[in-house]
Amino acid sequence: MYVFSKPAERVLHRAKRWEELPNVTFTFDCSNRAVGFYADQEHHCQIFHMCDEDGRRIPYICDNDTSFNQEYRVCDWNFNFDCNDAQNWYYLNELTYVTDPPREKTPRS
Repeated sequence: MYVFSKPAERVLHRAKRWEELPNVTFTFDCSNRAVGFYADQEHHCQIFHMCDEDGRRIPYICDNDTSFNQEYRVCDWNFNFDCNDAQNWYYLNELTYVTDPPREKTPRS
């Protein structure tokens, strides 16, 4: 498990492993989302989720008083971004694995 972090609550701040979190519930859903990383605004971006190609969700915690910066997809200091804007950056996950179409071969003159 990757551990990074910013405390939304004191209990999340102290937790380093999922076993230490008392009854944390996630409503974030990876269905119909691109493969990638997504800030969980319900948990003030302290938690983020990796969505895989099968729509499975894998939660992670940011540590050391940080939160998930959706624009750069890293745990970052809170003063560098606004968690309320995270959803506006979700589309970047759709661009991660995009490749340019093959170029049409043209004869050289």
